[in-house]
Amino acid sequence: MWPLKPKPVVDADAAAWHVENFAWLARQFGHSRGLGAIELVLPRPGYFTVDGEQGHALAERIFAQVSAYCLMSDWDVELIADDNPLARHDTVGLGTAQKYALGSFGSDGRRIQITYVPALLRRPEQLIATFAHELAHYLLAAAEYPICAEDERECLTDLTAVFMGFGVFLANARFSHEAYDDGMRQGWRIGHSGYLPERDLVYALALFLRAKQLGADEACACLKPHLARLLRRAMQQLPDDHDHVAQIRAAMAEAEAAVGALDRTG
Repeated sequence: MWPLKPKPVVDADAAAWHVENFAWLARQFGHSRGLGAIELVLPRPGYFTVDGEQGHALAERIFAQVSAYCLMSDWDVELIADDNPLARHDTVGLGTAQKYALGSFGSDGRRIQITYVPALLRRPEQLIATFAHELAHYLLAAAEYPICAEDERECLTDLTAVFMGFGVFLANARFSHEAYDDGMRQGWRIGHSGYLPERDLVYALALFLRAKQLGADEACACLKPHLARLLRRAMQQLPDDHDHVAQIRAAMAEAEAAVGALDRTG
Protein backbone atom coordinates (compact mmCIF):
# COMPACT_ATOMS: atom_id res chain seq x y z
CA MET A 1 0.00 0.00 0.00
CA TRP A 2 2.85 2.42 0.68
CA PRO A 3 4.11 4.62 -0.77
CA LEU A 4 0.86 5.75 -2.35
CA LYS A 5 0.93 6.18 -6.11
CA PRO A 6 0.93 9.90 -7.05
CA LYS A 7 -2.38 11.20 -8.37
CA PRO A 8 -2.51 11.99 -12.10
CA VAL A 9 -1.66 15.59 -12.97
CA VAL A 10 -5.06 15.82 -14.72
CA ASP A 11 -7.98 13.40 -14.65
CA ALA A 12 -8.76 11.00 -17.48
CA ASP A 13 -11.39 13.21 -19.11
CA ALA A 14 -9.12 16.25 -19.14
CA ALA A 15 -6.23 14.19 -20.50
CA ALA A 16 -8.42 12.86 -23.32
CA TRP A 17 -9.49 16.43 -24.17
CA HIS A 18 -5.88 17.57 -24.39
CA VAL A 19 -4.80 14.70 -26.59
CA GLU A 20 -7.77 14.96 -28.95
CA ASN A 21 -7.36 18.70 -29.43
CA PHE A 22 -3.56 18.60 -29.58
CA ALA A 23 -3.75 15.95 -32.31
CA TRP A 24 -6.30 18.12 -34.15
CA LEU A 25 -3.88 21.05 -34.01
CA ALA A 26 -1.08 18.88 -35.39
CA ARG A 27 -3.24 17.73 -38.31
CA GLN A 28 -4.82 21.13 -38.92
CA PHE A 29 -1.61 23.14 -39.06
CA GLY A 30 0.91 20.54 -40.16
CA HIS A 31 1.07 22.16 -43.58
CA SER A 32 2.34 25.46 -42.18
CA ARG A 33 3.74 24.89 -38.69
CA GLY A 34 4.41 21.25 -38.03
CA LEU A 35 5.73 20.60 -34.55
CA GLY A 36 9.15 19.95 -36.05
CA ALA A 37 9.36 23.64 -37.02
CA ILE A 38 8.20 24.95 -33.65
CA GLU A 39 10.65 25.40 -30.81
CA LEU A 40 10.22 25.52 -27.05
CA VAL A 41 10.42 29.22 -26.14
CA LEU A 42 11.82 29.98 -22.70
CA PRO A 43 12.08 33.03 -20.41
CA ARG A 44 15.83 33.09 -20.42
CA PRO A 45 18.56 35.19 -22.09
CA GLY A 46 18.82 34.80 -25.84
CA TYR A 47 15.17 34.24 -26.63
CA PHE A 48 14.05 37.87 -26.59
CA THR A 49 16.18 40.94 -27.25
CA VAL A 50 15.46 44.64 -26.86
CA ASP A 51 17.45 47.74 -27.73
CA GLY A 52 16.34 50.41 -25.32
CA GLU A 53 12.77 50.67 -26.56
CA GLN A 54 10.12 51.85 -24.15
CA GLY A 55 6.34 52.04 -24.11
CA HIS A 56 4.50 50.88 -27.21
CA ALA A 57 7.74 50.56 -29.17
CA LEU A 58 8.91 47.97 -26.64
CA ALA A 59 5.60 46.11 -26.94
CA GLU A 60 5.94 46.06 -30.74
CA ARG A 61 9.51 44.75 -30.49
CA ILE A 62 8.45 41.88 -28.20
CA PHE A 63 5.30 41.18 -30.25
CA ALA A 64 7.37 40.85 -33.43
CA GLN A 65 9.58 38.25 -31.75
CA VAL A 66 6.59 36.29 -30.40
CA SER A 67 5.10 36.35 -33.91
CA ALA A 68 8.33 35.00 -35.35
CA TYR A 69 8.40 32.09 -32.90
CA CYS A 70 4.77 31.37 -33.85
CA LEU A 71 5.79 31.40 -37.56
CA MET A 72 3.34 34.27 -38.08
CA SER A 73 5.67 37.17 -38.92
CA ASP A 74 3.98 37.67 -42.28
CA TRP A 75 0.41 37.70 -40.86
CA ASP A 76 -1.09 41.19 -41.10
CA VAL A 77 -2.05 42.51 -37.66
CA GLU A 78 -2.12 45.85 -35.87
CA LEU A 79 -0.96 45.95 -32.25
CA ILE A 80 -2.88 48.43 -30.09
CA ALA A 81 -2.31 49.54 -26.49
CA ASP A 82 -5.50 49.30 -24.41
CA ASP A 83 -5.54 52.52 -22.40
CA ASN A 84 -8.89 51.90 -20.71
CA PRO A 85 -8.51 52.95 -17.03
CA LEU A 86 -9.94 49.57 -15.99
CA ALA A 87 -6.84 47.98 -17.49
CA ARG A 88 -4.50 49.51 -14.89
CA HIS A 89 -3.04 46.78 -12.71
CA ASP A 90 -2.49 49.19 -9.85
CA THR A 91 -6.26 49.39 -9.40
CA VAL A 92 -6.28 45.76 -8.25
CA GLY A 93 -6.46 45.84 -4.47
CA LEU A 94 -5.68 43.53 -1.62
CA GLY A 95 -7.22 40.11 -2.04
CA THR A 96 -8.99 40.90 -5.31
CA ALA A 97 -8.54 39.12 -8.60
CA GLN A 98 -7.77 40.98 -11.80
CA LYS A 99 -10.77 40.59 -14.12
CA TYR A 100 -10.05 42.99 -16.98
CA ALA A 101 -8.88 41.23 -20.17
CA LEU A 102 -5.12 41.51 -20.57
CA GLY A 103 -5.44 41.32 -24.35
CA SER A 104 -7.96 40.89 -27.13
CA PHE A 105 -8.22 39.73 -30.72
CA GLY A 106 -10.61 41.21 -33.25
CA SER A 107 -11.01 43.37 -36.35
CA ASP A 108 -12.03 46.95 -37.11
CA GLY A 109 -13.41 45.84 -40.47
CA ARG A 110 -10.15 46.59 -42.24
CA ARG A 111 -7.37 44.93 -40.28
CA ILE A 112 -6.93 42.30 -37.63
CA GLN A 113 -6.18 43.96 -34.31
CA ILE A 114 -4.59 42.62 -31.13
CA THR A 115 -4.68 44.72 -27.98
CA TYR A 116 -2.66 44.53 -24.78
CA VAL A 117 -2.70 46.22 -21.38
CA PRO A 118 0.32 48.59 -21.16
CA ALA A 119 0.84 47.69 -17.49
CA LEU A 120 2.08 44.31 -18.75
CA LEU A 121 5.26 46.00 -19.94
CA ARG A 122 6.34 45.78 -16.30
CA ARG A 123 5.71 42.01 -16.45
CA PRO A 124 7.42 40.83 -19.66
CA GLU A 125 6.68 37.13 -19.09
CA GLN A 126 2.95 37.79 -18.71
CA LEU A 127 3.03 40.13 -21.71
CA ILE A 128 4.59 37.39 -23.85
CA ALA A 129 2.01 34.87 -22.65
CA THR A 130 -0.76 37.32 -23.56
CA PHE A 131 0.68 37.90 -27.04
CA ALA A 132 0.97 34.13 -27.60
CA HIS A 133 -2.66 33.63 -26.55
CA GLU A 134 -3.95 36.35 -28.87
CA LEU A 135 -1.87 35.08 -31.80
CA ALA A 136 -3.34 31.64 -31.10
CA HIS A 137 -6.77 33.25 -31.58
CA TYR A 138 -5.58 34.53 -34.95
CA LEU A 139 -4.29 31.11 -35.96
CA LEU A 140 -7.53 29.37 -34.97
CA ALA A 141 -9.54 31.95 -36.92
CA ALA A 142 -7.89 30.58 -40.06
CA ALA A 143 -8.75 26.98 -39.21
CA GLU A 144 -11.62 24.73 -40.06
CA TYR A 145 -14.28 24.49 -37.36
CA PRO A 146 -12.54 23.38 -34.13
CA ILE A 147 -13.51 20.02 -32.70
CA CYS A 148 -14.09 21.35 -29.18
CA ALA A 149 -17.35 22.75 -27.85
CA GLU A 150 -18.13 26.48 -28.05
CA ASP A 151 -17.57 27.01 -24.32
CA GLU A 152 -14.13 25.39 -24.62
CA ARG A 153 -12.78 27.73 -27.29
CA GLU A 154 -10.71 29.90 -24.93
CA CYS A 155 -9.21 26.76 -23.41
CA LEU A 156 -8.37 25.56 -26.92
CA THR A 157 -6.71 28.94 -27.52
CA ASP A 158 -4.47 28.41 -24.49
CA LEU A 159 -3.67 24.90 -25.73
CA THR A 160 -2.80 26.36 -29.14
CA ALA A 161 -0.33 28.76 -27.51
CA VAL A 162 1.32 25.75 -25.85
CA PHE A 163 1.35 24.01 -29.24
CA MET A 164 3.21 27.06 -30.62
CA GLY A 165 5.94 26.68 -27.99
CA PHE A 166 4.83 29.02 -25.19
CA GLY A 167 3.74 26.51 -22.54
CA VAL A 168 6.29 27.67 -19.96
CA PHE A 169 5.16 31.29 -20.31
CA LEU A 170 1.47 30.45 -19.99
CA ALA A 171 1.99 28.17 -16.98
CA ASN A 172 4.11 30.74 -15.13
CA ALA A 173 1.67 33.56 -15.90
CA ARG A 174 -1.51 31.68 -14.98
CA PHE A 175 -1.48 32.83 -11.35
CA SER A 176 0.38 35.70 -9.72
CA HIS A 177 0.61 36.75 -6.09
CA GLU A 178 2.89 39.67 -5.43
CA ALA A 179 3.53 42.41 -2.89
CA TYR A 180 3.07 46.02 -3.96
CA ASP A 181 3.88 49.42 -2.55
CA ASP A 182 2.77 52.45 -4.56
CA GLY A 183 3.94 54.98 -1.96
CA MET A 184 0.47 55.37 -0.51
CA ARG A 185 -0.72 51.80 -0.08
CA GLN A 186 0.85 48.43 0.59
CA GLY A 187 -0.57 44.98 0.21
CA TRP A 188 -0.77 41.89 -1.94
CA ARG A 189 -1.94 41.86 -5.54
CA ILE A 190 -3.52 38.67 -6.84
CA GLY A 191 -3.95 38.14 -10.56
CA HIS A 192 -5.02 35.49 -13.01
CA SER A 193 -4.43 35.22 -16.73
CA GLY A 194 -5.45 32.64 -19.28
CA TYR A 195 -8.14 29.97 -19.11
CA LEU A 196 -6.65 26.51 -18.68
CA PRO A 197 -5.72 25.71 -15.05
CA GLU A 198 -2.06 25.40 -14.16
CA ARG A 199 -2.20 21.59 -14.08
CA ASP A 200 -3.69 21.47 -17.56
CA LEU A 201 -1.08 23.83 -18.94
CA VAL A 202 1.66 21.67 -17.45
CA TYR A 203 0.10 18.50 -18.87
CA ALA A 204 -0.15 20.17 -22.30
CA LEU A 205 3.50 21.21 -22.00
CA ALA A 206 4.44 17.61 -21.22
CA LEU A 207 2.59 16.47 -24.37
CA PHE A 208 4.50 19.08 -26.38
CA LEU A 209 7.84 17.92 -25.01
CA ARG A 210 7.07 14.25 -25.63
CA ALA A 211 5.80 14.97 -29.14
CA LYS A 212 9.07 16.74 -29.95
CA GLN A 213 11.13 14.14 -28.05
CA LEU A 214 12.54 16.77 -25.69
CA GLY A 215 13.52 16.39 -22.07
CA ALA A 216 12.00 18.45 -19.28
CA ASP A 217 15.16 19.90 -17.70
CA GLU A 218 15.25 23.21 -19.59
CA ALA A 219 11.56 23.84 -19.07
CA CYS A 220 11.75 22.92 -15.38
CA ALA A 221 14.63 25.33 -14.85
CA CYS A 222 12.38 28.18 -16.04
CA LEU A 223 9.12 27.17 -14.34
CA LYS A 224 7.98 28.17 -10.87
CA PRO A 225 9.12 25.42 -8.45
CA HIS A 226 5.68 23.86 -7.91
CA LEU A 227 5.08 23.82 -11.67
CA ALA A 228 8.46 22.22 -12.30
CA ARG A 229 7.54 19.44 -9.88
CA LEU A 230 4.23 18.99 -11.69
CA LEU A 231 5.96 18.83 -15.06
CA ARG A 232 8.35 16.11 -13.90
CA ARG A 233 5.37 14.14 -12.58
CA ALA A 234 3.51 14.64 -15.88
CA MET A 235 6.53 13.40 -17.82
CA GLN A 236 6.67 10.31 -15.62
CA GLN A 237 2.96 9.69 -16.20
CA LEU A 238 3.45 10.21 -19.94
CA PRO A 239 6.34 7.88 -20.82
CA ASP A 240 7.63 7.94 -24.36
CA ASP A 241 5.56 4.88 -25.29
CA HIS A 242 2.28 6.18 -23.80
CA ASP A 243 -0.81 5.93 -26.01
CA HIS A 244 -1.40 9.68 -25.76
CA VAL A 245 2.08 10.41 -27.06
CA ALA A 246 1.58 7.89 -29.86
CA GLN A 247 -1.69 9.58 -30.90
CA ILE A 248 -0.03 12.96 -31.26
CA ARG A 249 2.98 11.61 -33.10
CA ALA A 250 0.61 9.77 -35.46
CA ALA A 251 -1.21 13.06 -36.14
CA MET A 252 2.14 14.74 -36.82
CA ALA A 253 3.09 11.96 -39.24
CA GLU A 254 -0.30 12.23 -40.95
CA ALA A 255 0.18 15.97 -41.48
CA GLU A 256 3.72 15.52 -42.76
CA ALA A 257 2.57 12.82 -45.18
CA ALA A 258 -0.19 15.10 -46.50
CA VAL A 259 2.33 17.89 -47.07
CA GLY A 260 4.67 15.46 -48.83
CA ALA A 261 1.87 14.32 -51.12
CA LEU A 262 1.04 17.92 -52.01
CA ASP A 263 4.69 18.64 -52.76
CA ARG A 264 4.90 15.63 -55.07
CA THR A 265 1.74 16.57 -56.97
CA GLY A 266 2.43 20.28 -56.98
